[in-house]
Amino acid sequence: MQYARLSRTRVSRFLASCLFVAMAAQPLFAQRPTAPKLFSNKTLAYMRIDDTRDMKAKLESTGMGKMMNDPQISPVLGTFYSTFVGQLQGMQDAIGLNLDELLSVPNGEFAVALVGTKNDPAVAILLEAGEEMPSLQVLLDRGRQATENSGGTYEEKEVGRISIKSLGRNDRNNRLYYFIDSGVMVASNRPDYAEQLALVWTGNGIDHKPLADNRDFTTIMSRCVGTEGERPQVSFFVDPLAFVREVGKSQSGSVAILAALKTLGIDGIKGIGGSAIIAPNEFDSIIHGHLLLNSNRQGIMRVIRPKSGSTEPEPWVSEQVTSYFTMNWDFAKTFKAIEEIVDTFGGEGTLESRVISQANRFLGIDLRKEVIEQLDDRLSLVQLIVPPKKINSQSNVYSVHVKDPSKMKTEVLPKIFEKIKGQGPGPGLSSKLLGDTTIYYADISQEASERVRNIRLPQPAFCILGKELIASDSLAAIEEIVKFESSGDGLLADSIEFKLVRDRIKAQLKSSEMSVLAYQRPEEGMRLMYDLATDPDNIDNLERMSENNPFFTALVTAVRSKKLPPFEVIAKYLAPGGAFLVDEETGLHYTGFSMRRE
Repeated sequence: MQYARLSRTRVSRFLASCLFVAMAAQPLFAQRPTAPKLFSNKTLAYMRIDDTRDMKAKLESTGMGKMMNDPQISPVLGTFYSTFVGQLQGMQDAIGLNLDELLSVPNGEFAVALVGTKNDPAVAILLEAGEEMPSLQVLLDRGRQATENSGGTYEEKEVGRISIKSLGRNDRNNRLYYFIDSGVMVASNRPDYAEQLALVWTGNGIDHKPLADNRDFTTIMSRCVGTEGERPQVSFFVDPLAFVREVGKSQSGSVAILAALKTLGIDGIKGIGGSAIIAPNEFDSIIHGHLLLNSNRQGIMRVIRPKSGSTEPEPWVSEQVTSYFTMNWDFAKTFKAIEEIVDTFGGEGTLESRVISQANRFLGIDLRKEVIEQLDDRLSLVQLIVPPKKINSQSNVYSVHVKDPSKMKTEVLPKIFEKIKGQGPGPGLSSKLLGDTTIYYADISQEASERVRNIRLPQPAFCILGKELIASDSLAAIEEIVKFESSGDGLLADSIEFKLVRDRIKAQLKSSEMSVLAYQRPEEGMRLMYDLATDPDNIDNLERMSENNPFFTALVTAVRSKKLPPFEVIAKYLAPGGAFLVDEETGLHYTGFSMRRE
């Protein structure tokens, strides 16, 4: 019993001693400042990778990461990569590292910023190398050697316990200033800011207001985390007005520029930022973007007029499209705001006399009454592959909903056609009837198309289909959607994948309403690239393009030396994605995501 009491006493004393030592040593092992704590709150632009090691690990678990490690795909990618690296031998000779070694140098946190100072803005870098510090040292040693060989100098200066090294030309504002501590390199192009960074790094009592205390920055970043609190691997922030103000300090006319920006209302943009979250639950990735605006939007900010509304795909949109985008927008208020801005700078009636009236004469219509006032607050964009498959086979089809499609079809478009069909040089304007739909298109000759065999020659076309004015860079695309609309078999609105993406969007929106919805099918875009890569004629074209181009040289070598697996092997790693836009109290918030294919 006495032994037990003695043992407990010794253990208690031991634990108390450990606690005392830990408390006494705490300042010695204080956590180093991260980039938001290190950089000033006057940061103009900023990009940060939270931890490159974590990001690499997360990328491995995405569909793309798994595809690159697939035993049927990795040999082709391996040949491409080794050939590409071999083309960059000159880089290795110059910097002392091959591409793999160079890419591995960031081994933890990595951040770059442009920071406002009393003089010109300074560039600042934080690079955590950790175990890769020897590789970083090779780069710095090569830089010092190159500097001295070109007549520059290498210098050192002590700032507290930190030794700031600098190399470059004798102009002190055209040098690299850096210090290395705890496996991290901190650098700047300006000596005064490098010294400030050193003082903040060591906590030497400098009056420092960090970026982390910038309210605009924190407001944006708080909206760019995951729905379940996941921290982003990549984040960025820009203060556009401060950027213009700082960069223009030494420029003549900067006061006039700032005054113009205020008149335009651009000073209402308080910040732009976003993030990338890799491999969160159920997703391959989630991208956030936030435009921080003043609550009272003036000038050009009044042009931004998203509104809630239907995002159901139109009845002519097939499930085979590569992507679909639809937006609800108050076009009348946007046009009114544009007119007021133009008239503010050019005088009352400027837009009407210099733009609208000229358009009326050229088109033979009343543009304001017959077109602008007919817009019904919804715009859609569809992308689809037009055969035969070429590098630019993906065609864009635009749709604008109109209030009176019958009048647009029977009066407005025929007047435009008659007015401009014989005007100007180049291809004329023709029309054709497909079912009961009249399609107007640029009359491009077969001879012109054959002259550009490997590239699709754009052929603009437009028509009225249902309740929408449709326009495209491809007559074939217009014809395809007109034929599909009459059959209605395989609608995008009925697609299981589209419904899955839309349900994910609704789950993230909760009680909010969206004005923009987007849907992507990366499988179809990859299928086009696959078909081109397996087409012997196209490979011959790439080979002709590969001269003095390391990327195309490596691509041709990989495709010729290794047989691509069946497309189904690649497709199983590709999942659909979506995006949406919400008009919030603090501004506009965009969220895009890619699903995870299990």
